Amino acid sequence: MASFKLNIAQIRGCPPPSEVLEAMEDFGLPKTEEYGVLNCSATDKVILSTIVRRTQQAIQRLDTDAKELTAAPVEKVVAYPLAVRPASDVLEIYAGGAAGIEQVGYFFAGCLAFPTVVEPIKIDIPSAIDKLAANTERCQLRSLRVSDYSHNSYMIGPYQPKFLDSQHGMDFLSEYVAGVTAANIRFAGPSGRVNVKLTATACFSFSCSEDDQPYVQSILRKLI
Repeated sequence: MASFKLNIAQIRGCPPPSEVLEAMEDFGLPKTEEYGVLNCSATDKVILSTIVRRTQQAIQRLDTDAKELTAAPVEKVVAYPLAVRPASDVLEIYAGGAAGIEQVGYFFAGCLAFPTVVEPIKIDIPSAIDKLAANTERCQLRSLRVSDYSHNSYMIGPYQPKFLDSQHGMDFLSEYVAGVTAANIRFAGPSGRVNVKLTATACFSFSCSEDDQPYVQSILRKLI
């Protein structure tokens, strides 16, 4: 099994793909800029690209002769492979977490100077679980995370139980539905089992056979 990411956000005010492609090609990969375009292509409906962000990180080293610590800057590079569909205001990022949405939003508005607004999409976890149960085979609720679990009158806090029986998980979900912040789901894909982590935004982590990646992505897009 391989691990994948699918982070979906709303992008408003994005120009047509041809205009975005031209701007990305002009921006390129400048040596002095924090952001750059590693690659890009477009059709009449979608822009495909990989954006990179370079930052400096100080790494400490020990100078045994001087008996002191020194710090040397090391370049750190993060890549954001993405797809943008301007007609439907959809941005998809295939690496990283929710923070990548903000970084890509800054690149479009700050570096390319487009009048775009990028925002994460919230999802209702209980509703998403119901949709997965209805649209997949052998769907099982493996674990939940709730924000305010009350064990007794003087103990309350976050709690993340795991379930051997999916029905026990559904019973727990119905009791603490208002406080659910994350869930782990397992279901059967065409080539084997699929594990999906749901959170309060449309930032999905999943593992499956590489052959099943497009199938799982199509299932997750329907949760929005």
